Amino acid sequence: MTGKDVEQRHEEQLKGSSDKGGIKGYLLHRAKPYLPPWLGVGSLGISGTVGHLVWSGDAAMGIGLTLGSVALTGAAWWAGKGVGPQRRLHSAITVAAGSVWFTSASIFDPSYNALFVGGTVTALTWNIRQIYRRDPDGVKAVTDGAGLLEKVGLAKALMQRAKVEPNRVTVPLLLEAGEQTNDDVSKALPRIASALDIPVTAVRYLPDPDSARRGELVVVPLDMLADTVRWEEAGPSLPGGSMEDPLVLGVYDDGQPLMMWFPGDREAGRNATHLLIAGMTGSGKGDGALNLLTEILSRKDVIVWLSDPKGFQDFRPLLPGIDWAVEGGAPTEAMVEAVLAAIPARTAWLGAHRYRQWEAICADEQTDPAHSCRTDGTACHCPGVPFLVSWFEEAGVSLSMLGDDAFNNIANLARSAGIALVVSLQRPSHDQISTTTRDALGSRLCFGVPNAMAASFMLPDTVIDAGAAPERWANRRPGYNYLVTPGVDEMRYSSPGRTRWFTDSALSLMEAVASWAARNGAKPDPVTAGAAASAVGKAYTERARHQEENPEEGDDDEETTVSRLDDEDLDIDPNEELPPPAPGEENVVFGQPDGADLTREEARTVLQDILAEFEADGTMVIGVVDVMAHGERLGRKRGWVSGELQQLLEDGRLTVTTKPGRYRIVPAMADA
Repeated sequence: MTGKDVEQRHEEQLKGSSDKGGIKGYLLHRAKPYLPPWLGVGSLGISGTVGHLVWSGDAAMGIGLTLGSVALTGAAWWAGKGVGPQRRLHSAITVAAGSVWFTSASIFDPSYNALFVGGTVTALTWNIRQIYRRDPDGVKAVTDGAGLLEKVGLAKALMQRAKVEPNRVTVPLLLEAGEQTNDDVSKALPRIASALDIPVTAVRYLPDPDSARRGELVVVPLDMLADTVRWEEAGPSLPGGSMEDPLVLGVYDDGQPLMMWFPGDREAGRNATHLLIAGMTGSGKGDGALNLLTEILSRKDVIVWLSDPKGFQDFRPLLPGIDWAVEGGAPTEAMVEAVLAAIPARTAWLGAHRYRQWEAICADEQTDPAHSCRTDGTACHCPGVPFLVSWFEEAGVSLSMLGDDAFNNIANLARSAGIALVVSLQRPSHDQISTTTRDALGSRLCFGVPNAMAASFMLPDTVIDAGAAPERWANRRPGYNYLVTPGVDEMRYSSPGRTRWFTDSALSLMEAVASWAARNGAKPDPVTAGAAASAVGKAYTERARHQEENPEEGDDDEETTVSRLDDEDLDIDPNEELPPPAPGEENVVFGQPDGADLTREEARTVLQDILAEFEADGTMVIGVVDVMAHGERLGRKRGWVSGELQQLLEDGRLTVTTKPGRYRIVPAMADA
């Protein structure tokens, strides 16, 4: 009987006749389910009286009835093996008591007082069980559960005691041995969702890794993600906290916080990780990135390097809090080279100070003798090394220029150096990013995708089998996502979450977060800054700084750079008219020399000048095509330039990069 049937019957009873006949019929109808125990007691009394008249004093019959009572009680216990332990015990006791009274009444005198008291108590206990068994809510829960498995083709599976939490029901399943596997349940999830009339993403199955026929069916009946939450209503979760604290990105569908960590934790058994963010246009990937970046900038022990080919369209209010921000092209190439140079420098520092991995105390001055780089056992007081997040937004654009394995070395080596790599792109397919790099990005934040194939690029097969299906949202539910990351219970991987929504009203709070980071956040440490400067020179040391120069005077966010002018030229006004030429200077021509008549040595000198100009402009990664843009000055063809670049590579003026045919300029003052 379903809940609908119970309600219909109750409605019919309420509408029934109210005369004597109707009341009598109603009472008899309600009493019917409770009559069998009483009829059993009455039948026992009659049969005992008849037995006494027939077998009174018959010793042989007494032995037979006693053995029959034992056999009947044992049969009742055996037959109840498929029911609950309480019902099984109750049935066996009832049969044993009735058999003993019948045997005693047949051989000796019937004790009707004992029958009255014992029979009444026994009948009432069964009536009490009947009341609970026929509770409409209980009937609905049990019957619907059994019927549910039968409808979806899992009739032989057993549903064990459910664990009920706020907006979450977890039901352990035991499948039929040899006939059903966990894969059968995973395939049945859409039918289960249909039977329960809930979204497919609200049902998932978590197989037991130690069994092929055990697991947990999780149902979240109410979608708590439907109500959009604005980021500015709460802001960062822990301003002034550490990168060791969780970064809260939003909520799961059962109301629990959606969070992750970048650094590892040996005590918690959590590995350090990188992050891959992906989702189709309109899926909310941009707001998800802002949730994460504002969380990072609100921490005291982290610096951020950001590459964004979109010209900081989403991140511009946060630029004052970012140590190094570049757009696409050559500056991004330089940033990749700087990160690669920072890895060995930082790991050497961590090793010298006896750290197996980055910890929060690494960002502070090293006052603990246990973490001293000195050999005499005293504190070294070395400046700390903050955590570094290297973020490549719209990485598909950068990878098309750098090559699909540009981040491979960073992804494989940076975790041990206290560096987290964040790669964000729309579709992380093999033609966009190498599978080696993708596999090394241990965490995945997957927003809506167009199809199941795109989902397979982001989510592990086990998570998809458990019910994760971001293609069912596509871009119709911005912000909905799945998060796979160390430190989070694996049963959460298939639970959808939602990041918070950034609106125009969030702008002022975003600027406040960036301003706090610029004033109170970590500053570049000598180890990281020195490695970046030695690798890319002025590309880092004269990087654009987006910060408030005079906040007391109300200056807005300005982009400033370190001046390249000599001290005696600082007072020159670039808008002032040039003075008239002195006598003898009228015919002086300023311009680039025509390289048509240059000797080989003169052309090499011009090539060195071109490299110096690239370096002065902060363009530290070049190729033949970049040099050929100055071909008129050289008067040489492409083959000659290519050969000279190879020679400069051998001389140490250039070094190779992750992409063939591209070279990094070694800063002229790198050794110094």
